[in-house]
Amino acid sequence: MRTLWLLLLLLPVPALRAELQLWLVGATKDPLTWTSVPGVQPARVNNGATLEMSAISQVRENDILDLRFELRNTPGSPAVTVSTFRMQQNGSSEAFIPLWKTLPGTLAGGAKFTFEIRFLPPKPLAYEAILVIDNMVFTLRGSASGRTVMLETDTLGQRQLINGSTSDFGNVRLGESYIKSYRIVNRTDAPLMLAPPTLQGEIDSFFLLQAPESNRTVPPNGFYEFKAEFRPARTGLINATLTVDGRTIKLVSNGLEGEVPDFRLLPSAADVESVSQADARIELVSAAAQALSGTLTLVFEGDVGGMPDDTNIRFIATGNRSIAFTVPAGSTKALFAGGSSDAARFQTGAASGKIRLVAKLGQWERSAQLNIRSDAPKLASGSLRRGSGTLTVNVNGFDNMRSASTAVFFFFDTTGKQIGGASGIEAPVGDVFGTFFRASPTGGVFQLRADFPVQGDVNAIESVQVALKNSLGLSQRVTAR
Repeated sequence: MRTLWLLLLLLPVPALRAELQLWLVGATKDPLTWTSVPGVQPARVNNGATLEMSAISQVRENDILDLRFELRNTPGSPAVTVSTFRMQQNGSSEAFIPLWKTLPGTLAGGAKFTFEIRFLPPKPLAYEAILVIDNMVFTLRGSASGRTVMLETDTLGQRQLINGSTSDFGNVRLGESYIKSYRIVNRTDAPLMLAPPTLQGEIDSFFLLQAPESNRTVPPNGFYEFKAEFRPARTGLINATLTVDGRTIKLVSNGLEGEVPDFRLLPSAADVESVSQADARIELVSAAAQALSGTLTLVFEGDVGGMPDDTNIRFIATGNRSIAFTVPAGSTKALFAGGSSDAARFQTGAASGKIRLVAKLGQWERSAQLNIRSDAPKLASGSLRRGSGTLTVNVNGFDNMRSASTAVFFFFDTTGKQIGGASGIEAPVGDVFGTFFRASPTGGVFQLRADFPVQGDVNAIESVQVALKNSLGLSQRVTAR
């Protein structure tokens, strides 16, 4: 009988390894709508590869090119924790801007982490950045060509650089119009020939004014201007496309029905005290033909430089610096806080300066200014706490100039007789108050605590009067008992 021998060879099974992959899945020059750059398809980026921005899209200075990536862990792979995820610039100018707010963390098999990087070259130069993901290194490289600069000016004379691709004409009533002026500035070192601007879309509502009708040569540092008028032919959202100097600008607007009457913004006073209340009313010059709504906003400008805002300057009804109002059809008075009051009441805070009220209703904007009077410090209350050999004086108050320099203390015994000299004890407090006010969000409001060592019976001191001096003078005394 034969014996059959079976030889088994057992080999170790290789362990599965996670494989991280980087994919470029999208690119856009319009981050607001993520309209992808034509021809950009999802593609894997190999370790050590260089991504050239010019291969994705041509970019000029101050253009935006956003890249969207996916970091993928291949399906069936074990989970992997990404321990290194950073980007560093090569050079002094930061043209590549990381937009991610969180880190990848742990990626399970088949999972992915999506993030974006923005290329925003400030000058016509070459730029480079390095993206490091664990043991993978990728180079981001891009260059920007010189360009003209496009500025827009609204009817209020406010001029701003157009970095994006949208120009908003806001809300305009039928029968009315809104005009913006556009300026093309040649900031290159050579003359440029520019084609005339063109409009597409709803050209029955948008019109070019004073625009050149043929090519125009613009010298270095020269410019030419033209205007665009929005005169709505209907209600609702209205769009058009302005093409000029290789740019495509989306003109957006909203046509509204009816006529919004002009209005008056009526504050209760031109000058107010700190730590008080004031109000404002809005009255239309004629009755509203339909129900209207608008906003009233507070803007604070402090007198003292280098100091933070005073967050106590706010509307009482909303707890912030903006309040909505409505005007019922047939009425001339605005109603605030849900329609229950025709006055918007607000707190004046505890810092000297100016409060500017800005009301917006339809196409109208009106403003008024209130002055917060500067004053010597105001002390509201005081208290004493007696310990073993120690007397602690606590004082509450405010200094709306935020310039307190000297505190003066007057001590009295149980019979009311002053202890010590008639001029009291002066303490320099400028540095302490200056540090406090520069970090305080509540204007000049403060709580002062002063500790005094006492030899003998601390109970023999019945009360302490306190005064505080700032750049405008000395406060009235407050008594602490």
